[in-house]
Amino acid sequence: MPKSPGGALLSGFSIERSSQVPIYRQLEASLRRLILQGSLTPGQKLPSTRDLCQELGVSRITVKSVYEQLVAEGYAQARTGAGTFVAQGLDFEASPNIRRRRQRNSDADVEISDRARAIMSSQASVRHGETEPFRPGIPALDLFPIKAWNKYLLDAMACEQRHHLSYGQLNGSSSLRDSIARHLNDARGMQVDPAQIVITSGAQQAFVMIAFVLLNKGDVVWYENPGHIAGRDVMQIMGANIAAVPVDNEGLDIQFAIDNHPNPAIIFTTPSHQQPLGTTMSLVRRLTLLNYAQQNNAWIIEDDYDSEFRYRGRPLPALSALDSERRVFYVGTFSKSMFAAIRTGYIVVPPGLVDSFAKAGNLLGHGSSAVVEHALSCFMDDGRFVEHIRKMRRVYRDRRDLLFECLMRDCQNNLDPQPTDAGMHIVAWLKNTVDDQTAYNALLTAGIESLPLSVYCTRPLERYGIVLGFCNAHERRIPDLVKRISRTLRQHG
Repeated sequence: MPKSPGGALLSGFSIERSSQVPIYRQLEASLRRLILQGSLTPGQKLPSTRDLCQELGVSRITVKSVYEQLVAEGYAQARTGAGTFVAQGLDFEASPNIRRRRQRNSDADVEISDRARAIMSSQASVRHGETEPFRPGIPALDLFPIKAWNKYLLDAMACEQRHHLSYGQLNGSSSLRDSIARHLNDARGMQVDPAQIVITSGAQQAFVMIAFVLLNKGDVVWYENPGHIAGRDVMQIMGANIAAVPVDNEGLDIQFAIDNHPNPAIIFTTPSHQQPLGTTMSLVRRLTLLNYAQQNNAWIIEDDYDSEFRYRGRPLPALSALDSERRVFYVGTFSKSMFAAIRTGYIVVPPGLVDSFAKAGNLLGHGSSAVVEHALSCFMDDGRFVEHIRKMRRVYRDRRDLLFECLMRDCQNNLDPQPTDAGMHIVAWLKNTVDDQTAYNALLTAGIESLPLSVYCTRPLERYGIVLGFCNAHERRIPDLVKRISRTLRQHG
């Protein structure tokens, strides 16, 4: 019979008395490790509870409970009158295999699916943590009325009807869908039945659901070039054939798409404020697009990502407002108008498809909280949402004007900024020979965020450019930040 382990082996135990991890759990972990490593062999007797408690300076009750746990888990066997022994038949190769797999993972040799490889190659990325100016798509987080919002959250939690603490409704809160329908009618000219609305965890989940429900492998998708990155990539990963369609001064070039990529299953567009160029699709082009979709049995995705922020005149009616044949999926999000962490968006789904989308959302995972949905509905119904939007329009207009003025003055040798009447960013064409990825990396090193225009493209454009968000940069900082942009680009020009 193998002998009990001696003092040298016991010295391998590490008991950290200042740790928040209880001593019994530390002791259990140490014994499991020694058994899995093969340092304690099958059939070997463990030290008696008296010896081990004296060696480690712990109570005998602690050691007894540890042994009982190891027996319960199958690591050890208790024999009446003889003691506790390492269990027979354990696979001691498991631990080395785990180590070898970890080594392979670190060397990027692990086998993953074709779909996962496509995901790894996606250029859609989010820089987590604190944001630097001028990161596109980030609202003025410091100006959001957090105290008022907290009150709505607390009210939702304190509501006598505790159903908010459950999974919520399959399509999302009926009260929130009512609130969104009223808002779309007032702000976007859309006559929406709340039953058509499906709440999502944001615009990206909406694109995933649309691709999941509507796309078959090989289907053609017309996609603006440049265009929304993550929506494009998820449809490509689902097996669609992404057809890059250029954007002119009236929006999506429909004639080019018809001539080069006939019979699309889906048409993806951002008509109110093209992402990222900022073009507004003309009325003639909108009507042509709707007519083509109807005649060719194609679906349209209208991504209305930042239409709340228009700085000249009222926000334009949505493309969906002209859609009498119900060919448009209207996608909206609160991450731009409020804050990204709210993780709430929605799809206005054509009648007849609502149930499919609700069940797809259930299968793909509930992303929106019923508590947040209730709070958001009350926030909207009390007028707080519209009040916040109006305030932010004024702030963002001032920041846009100041950024444009500073870029024209201080970066005239490096950048050609494009004026915009809407949205949350400015596109600036690079004047020198530096490519936009190099410019982006240099600016990021200098503490300034942007996005290179090339990441939005599946087919290269004739010019390089960078996208600069202005909403999250305070007015007092913008002049000095633009001077930093100028210095950085001169050094890399």
